[in-house]
Amino acid sequence: MFFFIFIAWIGKPVNAACPLELSPPRVVVRFGDSLSANCTSLSDQIEGMGWESPYGGVDLTQGVTSLPFKIDSVPEWEIGPMCYMNSRDGDQCTEVLPVTVYKMPDSVSLKNLSTVVEGQQFAIQCDIVNVAPARNLSVLWHKGNYIMKSETFDESSPSPVSKSSVLTLTAHRDDDGAEIWCEAKLNLWPEEQGPPPVRSEAHTLTVLYPPTFISASDETLDFPAGKSMTLNCNATGNPLPSYHWQFLQAAQETHKNQNENYPVLTRPFEFPGIYTCTASNTQGTVTKNFTVSESPYPPAFIDPLNETLELSAGEKMTLNCNATGNPLPSYHWQFLQAAQETHKNQNENYPVLTRPFKFPGIYTCTASNTQGTVTKYFTVSESPYPPAFIDPLNETLELSAGEKMTLNCNATGNPLPSYHWQFPQAAQETYKNQNENYPVLTQPFKFPGIYTCTASNTQGTVTKYFTVSESPYPPAFINPLNETLELSVGEKMTLNCNATGNPLPSYHWQFPQAAQETYKNQDVNHPIVTRPFEFPGVYTCTASNTQGTVTKYFTVSESPCKPLSVNSLHFLSFYTLF
Repeated sequence: MFFFIFIAWIGKPVNAACPLELSPPRVVVRFGDSLSANCTSLSDQIEGMGWESPYGGVDLTQGVTSLPFKIDSVPEWEIGPMCYMNSRDGDQCTEVLPVTVYKMPDSVSLKNLSTVVEGQQFAIQCDIVNVAPARNLSVLWHKGNYIMKSETFDESSPSPVSKSSVLTLTAHRDDDGAEIWCEAKLNLWPEEQGPPPVRSEAHTLTVLYPPTFISASDETLDFPAGKSMTLNCNATGNPLPSYHWQFLQAAQETHKNQNENYPVLTRPFEFPGIYTCTASNTQGTVTKNFTVSESPYPPAFIDPLNETLELSAGEKMTLNCNATGNPLPSYHWQFLQAAQETHKNQNENYPVLTRPFKFPGIYTCTASNTQGTVTKYFTVSESPYPPAFIDPLNETLELSAGEKMTLNCNATGNPLPSYHWQFPQAAQETYKNQNENYPVLTQPFKFPGIYTCTASNTQGTVTKYFTVSESPYPPAFINPLNETLELSVGEKMTLNCNATGNPLPSYHWQFPQAAQETYKNQDVNHPIVTRPFEFPGVYTCTASNTQGTVTKYFTVSESPCKPLSVNSLHFLSFYTLF
């Protein structure tokens, strides 16, 4: 049993003109429980004080500044005890103690409870019996962990009344099995104080709805022959659905004793076709079709995947590439280079190849269908034979610097050949850790020259040469395209026209008009002109090869200097050209 008296302290009189202070300043009390309070005067002119109330009143008491008030059992729903004080000057002041009398409800219950159909609108009523004061009542509706509705009431009567709250919902299958309840609460105390709310019993909702398949409406399945076949017709619904299976004509005899009222059909796959499942309850019927076929599967060879045969020349050679698969595989044979002309009319789409042995090597059979491809290798050999390169004997390659260089020295032979590489002189230090016994050399191109590969076995040795050169490219000057020089007469003049290019560029110089007679016999096919400065002007250098031509200009002028006497002038006629 709970009862509470709510006390709110304010620390000073409510009415500053009347020096009385009530403690507590406000009282919340359950009907029939005791009530007590105290009235204190803050005046020094007090003559006497008392409490006026039909219950527990206290007569005027002289010579006190504080006077208690008490009711052993609150008998009314609305009371207002008043404290009064008489002053020596004949004045009187009063203060009324606010009292709220409450009663928790006798009961909180739900009604209008029934089974509902999905989509139907329905109402549940919460009845709260004999509660006071109803103006402080709130009703909360709960569904699971959610508060769905809160309702308060406009009620002036302080005495107990009965109230009802109605919750209206639309039925949904997700609500089936959910718990709904209401609770009544008096909002007279601060949060988490006061008696706990009065709660109704929980009602479990029952929502009827038609069957719905958990998996997709229709399914297409592939099963390997003889493997377990599982057809899942599980459906939700309320009430729980019953099931009916309809089998193919060919399967009916086999499945006649099958428990049809079961949502999952499991048996070894035997009969392809359409299996139909119907799920029914009082709310409806749904049908699901399972289209079942034999699973396609990729080819698999009946004999071991790879075979090695050693045959004498002319001996009967039978290569069996038979494979299973769905759909049935098609076949393709790949013959040795030497055998292709002989076997060009061979029916390739046949699993068994039979003929006199003539060409040793690897015969490849591929079996394919829509599900995949498998390959089988027949390594057919005769007596050992020396190496023979698969690619042409010698190769000539033209590459740009840094371009990927791939030199393929692959060779056939019995036994398999070993390999040895010989690099150009300039490349030997770089490739000294190169794995020489490998038929393919792959690295960025850096060193032109002749790369030599030797393939050897017990039967002999063959050698292959790769002549690798740098691809032609047009000239490009090493120094900036144009230059301006200022020189004193006789000072050494160096004009650098060096350029890269493949093939190496040739050079042509064009001199200023004043210098042409002096330099007419000059060997101009040199990238650098070096001589004493004599003739200012524009010197033009052209670098050319088969890929293009570039031109560079040297603007040469005489440095400013003090005038010189004629006797001090000295012209240098010597020049050197490299």
